[in-house]
Amino acid sequence: MPKVTAATDNLSTRELRNCTCSRLRRAGRQVTQLYDQALEPAGLTIGQFGLLAHLATAGTSEGGGIAIGTLAHARGMDPTTLTRNLKPLVAEGWVVNARDPRDRRVRAVAITSDGRKKFLDAAPLWQRAEAQMETLLGPETLAALNALLEVSIGKIAA
Repeated sequence: MPKVTAATDNLSTRELRNCTCSRLRRAGRQVTQLYDQALEPAGLTIGQFGLLAHLATAGTSEGGGIAIGTLAHARGMDPTTLTRNLKPLVAEGWVVNARDPRDRRVRAVAITSDGRKKFLDAAPLWQRAEAQMETLLGPETLAALNALLEVSIGKIAA
């Protein structure tokens, strides 16, 4: 067994347990599970629902879409991860991922009519998950959490 170095000697168990990243990841997993369970009857995960929601509310449709890079930035992910996450939606026919007719060098993503229907069918399930979060946390705590998350996203991205 290797000897513990001086750097790790200075780390306390308490410090390690209070790691911000670990707490955010744990909370994120719990929240994701809640939303995934709520959306399960629609056959969607919260990530898939979020992509459909973004495309549906951006007004995209087949023949016009959002560039992969633009959508990836808006969703806080890299283009490769976004492309991987889009594959099941494309396979189901809910999204198209094709060359942008305005610039053939760019791939653009758009929601299909079937995708818009899937989004609208799943929206009440998502709304129930939102209501469940408010019940679990309370309206004040939920509002404060969302405000802190927005501030954090802005400061970390800067």
